[in-house]
Amino acid sequence: MSESRGSPPDAPCDPPGSLGSIDLDATQAQKVAWFTRCFRPHFESWVFKPIDRLIRSEDALVAFILMSCAIDYLAGFWWGGSTKGRAGPAYKRFVRRYFPEGRYDADGLWESLRNGLLHLFTIKGRRYALTHGNPRVHLQVTSSGQEMLNAQDFLNDLKAAAAAYFADVEADPLLLQKLVERYSREGFLAEVQMEVSVPQEEP
Repeated sequence: MSESRGSPPDAPCDPPGSLGSIDLDATQAQKVAWFTRCFRPHFESWVFKPIDRLIRSEDALVAFILMSCAIDYLAGFWWGGSTKGRAGPAYKRFVRRYFPEGRYDADGLWESLRNGLLHLFTIKGRRYALTHGNPRVHLQVTSSGQEMLNAQDFLNDLKAAAAAYFADVEADPLLLQKLVERYSREGFLAEVQMEVSVPQEEP
């Protein structure tokens, strides 16, 4: 009797909206099915939907933080192996590979935007000025030399980069295996049901 190594190709995620499960030794068809039916919709729901909500509010700064994290996350799956001590190269190479060519400086996004926002809650070196609801100024340079980043335009390019990467994952067994290995090792946030026993207070 053969051992089950993942959901069959036509099986939905269980429960719906979850990531389900996938075995490292699952067949290619099972891995592709898991990626298209479970992983990608989960990524859209847990990563892009919250960013969409923030961009339409006065909290667009938080959206930039999450977008920087999303690039990190995508780059980690694309890289495949551990990114400990290699997060910078993975991030910058992902930007160069999947973001519109010549549109962004990968070193600037890593050092000034990503590291500035995540570690210092600022823009390192004042490289960028952030805005939202102002598409006409996106990537324009201010009189003080700062490059403008409009939240929605930046998100559009991030979504396009993710879509291009995901298309490569579906077409390239090596990229898919890297993603599965990364997921198996690092995981992905998901909603879980749990019970907590709370001690009763003594009267």
